[in-house]
Amino acid sequence: MKLLSIKFTNIEEEWKYEKIELFDLTLLVGVSGVGKTQILKSIHTLKEIAGGQSVNGIKWELEFQTLKGNKYLWLGEFETINSANELNPEFFIELGDLKEPKIISEQIFLNDKIIIDRNSEKFQFNGNEMPKLNSTESAIHILKEEHLIKDIYENFNLIILRDHTFKIVDLFDLNQYRIEKLKNQFKTFEEIKKSDLNTFHKLVLIYDVSKSAFEEIKSRFIEVFPQVENIRVAHNVINEHSNFDLETSLIQIKEKNVQKWIPHHKMSSGMFRTLLHTAEMYLWNEGTVILIDEFENGLGLNCIDVLTEDLIYENNKIQFIATSHHPYIINKIPYDYWKIVTRKGGIIKAFDAKDFDLGKSHHDRFMNLINHPFYKQGIS
Repeated sequence: MKLLSIKFTNIEEEWKYEKIELFDLTLLVGVSGVGKTQILKSIHTLKEIAGGQSVNGIKWELEFQTLKGNKYLWLGEFETINSANELNPEFFIELGDLKEPKIISEQIFLNDKIIIDRNSEKFQFNGNEMPKLNSTESAIHILKEEHLIKDIYENFNLIILRDHTFKIVDLFDLNQYRIEKLKNQFKTFEEIKKSDLNTFHKLVLIYDVSKSAFEEIKSRFIEVFPQVENIRVAHNVINEHSNFDLETSLIQIKEKNVQKWIPHHKMSSGMFRTLLHTAEMYLWNEGTVILIDEFENGLGLNCIDVLTEDLIYENNKIQFIATSHHPYIINKIPYDYWKIVTRKGGIIKAFDAKDFDLGKSHHDRFMNLINHPFYKQGIS
């Protein structure tokens, strides 16, 4: 999937951003609070809507292209429901009084031909009138088994949001599946890549299933941390009770001149996060759209160097949309990919950095960017 442009309005929260053209790699830069994270989260919200979720008080226009080469324009709007008790909405959920917002209108164009035309009075699919269907779900979710829509639905599943607050892995949470059972289910590298397992499980599996892929990931990781000489996966069974076995899978690293192997839960958070980010570079499927909020958080400078290079040069079949405040990342990524984000009241705008005269060298462009009145103004 490739996102081409997006326009989004949050009526309930009274903010919006005008149409933003997106690149294969888009870096959103700007001072804190201008709305960079909101842009990423609004894209992820559209994935959730495609998956059947109802969202209060939003309106959108999204242009995208699927892996099959089809170009789509998806427009829609949900009604705005004012909560009777904004401080404790759970109380109304328990009482069954909190209504799900309904779709006011929805249209989908395939290569400029309308295939979904829907409002409160009608629902037309490919020119045919449809019976009354769930008014709180998107047409993409309702018709996901239909040939014309299945392509869209499957491509939205390729959108992944990553931010510095996401929980990477829990030592025991990863044992919800027995490793032997997973090996029987996913027997090839391609099957592992296409699965919906988290990155940790995938990395554990390819250690046995695809040694060559694991060695590539290991080599890339050691480039970042040259003090590491080896990585392995170990499987243990903890028998705390006579009738209960807990199987644990540990990723372990071996540092030079250190006898003991270090398990992943004892690594530094930056080191472990880098290992999973590195693995993801090899494990994402073609057409994946990665939304990365504050890419630099939790990573050291040596990690940023290698992973930023991977973003630019190693994944031309993956689309990245990222935010960053870090001067190294901004300076490392060519300014053709920068979008300068500003906000005036509730209106967010994103401008191409190449439209400004920021100089010719990487250093000059970065320094001129952060000192530019337009950038420093940020919020007004």
